[in-house]
Amino acid sequence: MWKAHYDKIKKEKHPPAYTLSQTLNLISSKDKFKAIDLGCGNGIDTFAMLEKGFDVLAIDKDSNAQLLLQKQISPKDMVRLNFQNSSFESLDELPSADLVNASFSLPFCHPHQFEKLWLNIINCISPEGFFCGHFFGSKDSWSSNSDMTFHNLQTVKKLFEGFELLYFEETAKNGKTLSGKEKFWHVFHVVAKKHHSTK
Repeated sequence: MWKAHYDKIKKEKHPPAYTLSQTLNLISSKDKFKAIDLGCGNGIDTFAMLEKGFDVLAIDKDSNAQLLLQKQISPKDMVRLNFQNSSFESLDELPSADLVNASFSLPFCHPHQFEKLWLNIINCISPEGFFCGHFFGSKDSWSSNSDMTFHNLQTVKKLFEGFELLYFEETAKNGKTLSGKEKFWHVFHVVAKKHHSTK
């Protein structure tokens, strides 16, 4: 399933996620800026962060993601990229980072493991660091999938206590998956900055 998903995105040359693009516009160039791409997939967001000059840890449970990164990455960017072949459920700790990007990936964390994963994310983001990503809402077509995690408006906003919400949008609309299947999308789009005093 994921290989076909990656191939379609590559063929259609999709841009980085809007939430990531918004975040990158907020960040001035900085030496040794460290980023984590959770669920990096085909690497579109990973490459955008590398182009910005960041050191990037790309994490994905599908080994095809690593192959895609290796095929497309330039030699100059290779030294600033690390790949970790891990599922969210198996992550015990994340290294310190100035940015955590999670584009349409966190909903695929099992709900029993989400709290642990979210605490890892919160703890790894440095003071005044950024989070950008997406959460699926309870009205989403896939909400009956008990292996996935869904939120409502209140629970999403509660996740960001200790952060300033710089961009927050809730969308609920009919659309299609990349494979062309009809789907109702209920998505929260988030860009947030961690308060300086938050650990």
